[in-house]
Amino acid sequence: MKTSQQFFNKNGYLLIESILTVEELTAIEQELHAINMDGAGSRELLTEDWCKNLANKLKKHPLLTPILPKEPSTIQCTFFRKSSAKNWLVPLHQDLSIPVKEHLNETGFTGWSEKQGFLFVQPPSSILEQIVAVRLHIDDCHQQHGPLKVVAGTHQAGRIPEKDWITIRDQKDEQECIVNAGGAVIMRPLILHSSSKAKEANGRRVLHFLFVPNKLTKEIPFLFTI
Repeated sequence: MKTSQQFFNKNGYLLIESILTVEELTAIEQELHAINMDGAGSRELLTEDWCKNLANKLKKHPLLTPILPKEPSTIQCTFFRKSSAKNWLVPLHQDLSIPVKEHLNETGFTGWSEKQGFLFVQPPSSILEQIVAVRLHIDDCHQQHGPLKVVAGTHQAGRIPEKDWITIRDQKDEQECIVNAGGAVIMRPLILHSSSKAKEANGRRVLHFLFVPNKLTKEIPFLFTI
C-alpha cells in the first residue's frame, strides 16, 4: 500500500480531509469576514497575524509534515472566494510565479509582473519543483462547486510548452479534487490544473499557502518568509 508521500511524489497532488477542526474553521471564518475585498481574492494575507499563526500551525500538522519541504517556510497565502457574484473558470495552466521583494539579475528569472502592488517573477523549474502548495478549504468543494482539476504526474515534466497542455490533458485525463470543509488539496505548482465555474455557488473559500525549503529563503528575497 502506497504512503501519502509516495502518492504525492508520483502524482503531484494529494487530498487530505480534516486538517482543521470545526472550532478552527469557525475562527478562520470570523477573520475572513473582516477582510475587505473588491474582487474574488487577495494575495496579501500573510500580513495578518492570524494567517501567520495558521501557517505555522500547518507546518507542524502531523498529516502535512511528511509532504511539506524539510524545514518549511511560508512565502504566500492567497485567498480565493468563488461565489454567485464572483464565479469564474480557470483554464488549464501551471503555477509559475512567486512573490519577491525586489528584481533579481540571476539567469532563469523571467516573466516579471505586478499584482495587487506586489512584485512577481517566474523562477527556474529547479526552484518551482521544491514548492508545495496547500489549498485549505473553508467550505465544502464538491463537483457542483467548481473544484480544482489536476492532470496527475505532469509536475514531473518541468515547464511544459503551452501548446502541449490540452494534448497532455486529453491523453492523461484529469481528476477532480473533491474535499470537504476543513480538508486540503496538496499540490505541486507545476502540475497542470484548471477549474470550471461553479454550478451551485456556495461561496467556496480557499486559503492557498505556498511552502518552500527554508534554505531557499537564503537565496531568494521572497516577499514573505514565515
